Amino acid sequence: MPPAKKSRKLSRKDLNQLKEYGELDPFSNLGEENDLDDLISKAISRSGYGRLTGAPSLSKGKSKGHSHRGLAISKPLKASRPDAYSKLLNSLPAAPVTTAKRGVATSDDEAEESDNDARMDDEEEDTAAVSDVEAEYEVDEVEHGAEESESEGESEDETDVANSSAIKDYMEKHVADDDSSLMHRRLAAVAQKEYTQVAVDEPLLGQAVLYSVDGQGVRPPNPNTINPRLAKPLRKLNDGQDSSALQQRLLGWFDQYLDVVYADRSFDKEDDITTAYALHAMNHVLKSKDLERRNKAKLSKAHAEGTDAGELRDQGFTRPRVLIVLPFRNSAYKVVEKLYKLASGGQEMSAPRFVKEYGPAGYEESVISKRKPDDFRKTFAGNIDDGFRIGVQLYRKTARVYTELYHSDIIVASPLGLRMVTGSEGDERRDFDFLSSIEMVIVDQCDALLMQNWEHVSHVVSHLNLTPKKDHGCDFSRIRQWYLEGTAQHRRQTILISEYMTPEIQAVFNNNCRSIEGKVRIKPVYPGAVTDVVAQVSQVFKRLSVKRLQSAADDRFAHFTDTVFPELEKAAAGDKHTLVFVSSYFDFVRIRNYCRDKSCSFAAISEYSTMSEAMSARRSLYAGELGFILYSERAHFYHRYPIKGIHRLVFYSLPEHPLFYTELLNLMLTSNDETASPELLSCTALYTKYDQLKVERIVGSRLASQLLTGERSQFTFA
Repeated sequence: MPPAKKSRKLSRKDLNQLKEYGELDPFSNLGEENDLDDLISKAISRSGYGRLTGAPSLSKGKSKGHSHRGLAISKPLKASRPDAYSKLLNSLPAAPVTTAKRGVATSDDEAEESDNDARMDDEEEDTAAVSDVEAEYEVDEVEHGAEESESEGESEDETDVANSSAIKDYMEKHVADDDSSLMHRRLAAVAQKEYTQVAVDEPLLGQAVLYSVDGQGVRPPNPNTINPRLAKPLRKLNDGQDSSALQQRLLGWFDQYLDVVYADRSFDKEDDITTAYALHAMNHVLKSKDLERRNKAKLSKAHAEGTDAGELRDQGFTRPRVLIVLPFRNSAYKVVEKLYKLASGGQEMSAPRFVKEYGPAGYEESVISKRKPDDFRKTFAGNIDDGFRIGVQLYRKTARVYTELYHSDIIVASPLGLRMVTGSEGDERRDFDFLSSIEMVIVDQCDALLMQNWEHVSHVVSHLNLTPKKDHGCDFSRIRQWYLEGTAQHRRQTILISEYMTPEIQAVFNNNCRSIEGKVRIKPVYPGAVTDVVAQVSQVFKRLSVKRLQSAADDRFAHFTDTVFPELEKAAAGDKHTLVFVSSYFDFVRIRNYCRDKSCSFAAISEYSTMSEAMSARRSLYAGELGFILYSERAHFYHRYPIKGIHRLVFYSLPEHPLFYTELLNLMLTSNDETASPELLSCTALYTKYDQLKVERIVGSRLASQLLTGERSQFTFA
């Protein structure tokens, strides 16, 4: 006869929970096949968070499938009692967390260590950390009865003031669960794009425009900026010196958790810029992990004493918190190396596989011709493969690379490398759950990414902070409420760094930068690329009349076919040394097809042209055997061909990079044949009122408004 089962004696607290919920563990009947949306909705509906009647609705219309930006949340009156449901979950023994294996989202084909080893390392780290944190941090011991009575006596506004005065770190304030009326007003303002623009004086950085939310204005510096563990390795990164002035100014903006666009990147500033955002990313992850350890220590102590630690939420759906997007492996090598040094106290990195696959070995700068410009040599020095992704997992005193994406704290990848995982609509093996809990995304060298495929960048940004399709072993009792409610995109910080502003970057800034802290756009005052032209060339700028932005491309093409092309045919009868520069590849293809239909004597050089095709076209232009050459901006970015024999230069559209304008005009002097006199040299540039950013970089900030809005439509620079 089997032994009789011992009956469990229920406490008064258990009886109350059993009476209210009908079961002691509300999650006990949920199986692995349950829909994740139902589970999240159930967790939200039984929480006292987000129930102010004035809370804004951030989703329009009905939700469809898995787009889950916002979840439909009921809004009953705010409960006056503490969240007993969450306290019950925290008081129960923690279930073992199992991380789902992913066959698709692997970093660079496969992890260097197995998933089991990574989980064992995590458990050992957490076990050692709990004892250290208990000794380092004093765990608050509060009688729950007194806490309840005090909370009932306080008004909501008084609680908000007390919480805001207690927070001494912008990071803690930014990620904290906040159900105040002020937070709901800020969420509504961001959703409706209601900003107050404030011009900020930035002598070092340039022109700064702050988009303030709810009248916050310019805030004082963060009183608790850097984690103390990062001070020593930071000095080593700076060769024993303190942070540079540029690093301090950038960190001053980054550390306020504003969305930032910095459009004055250069290779002279590259080291300071990468150090600044690598430090900021490490600082964010370390502070977040320290908070998790403190909360775990509180839970362990409460469990050992049989008390209730309260609701402690400090995690997302998945582990990765920071995403750094870069164009080439050579850029990733520099950034990951800095992350490792910051994590390991300044120690040099010892990872032969990483050095082999990302390092400069075999890609010496001397291979590039010395006749190429300096910026070209620096951009393409080293490994320039643009399809990569690598996970970085942080420990207390070191870091590991090549970790599986779901076990990583920081992901460093190219847009193409991420797109190979996230896939497209309809792909069976697509996976973007590892992007669901990204709290900081840094996109560096946007100017180079524009020359690759910006569509991949837009695709990645649009898949950030979506509700995952699977739970991946997460502990719902520790997930922050703003993840559950679908407002994580408003807690994400987006940092875009480029050499210059473009409409594509501006579109991401307008539509995807939605931090509740506001955002700032920083760009320099441009002196104008025309000031660097040394060739004695008459430069004529013609403003085209366009009806609206949607028809600008058609209006430009119509002007080319009606006015410019007949002039090219007429000039080809006498002087066959014309170069037509086209910025957009779509316009390039359109003009090429038109010229083919007209059976013109021309050649086309694009980024897809072979070396022999480009060489043949350049030789024919120099010999006067061609009417003209079509030349794309991407071809110039990737090759910088020294085209000789240019007498007439036509900019169908102005280049994005102002340096290209100067280089092409100076080629007319330095690479031209000796028979060409200055009277034969000419340059014509077509632009519209929508080319404001390009015009400003080329003619200068002071003259840009005159060219864009002046009564005259043609301007000449001699």
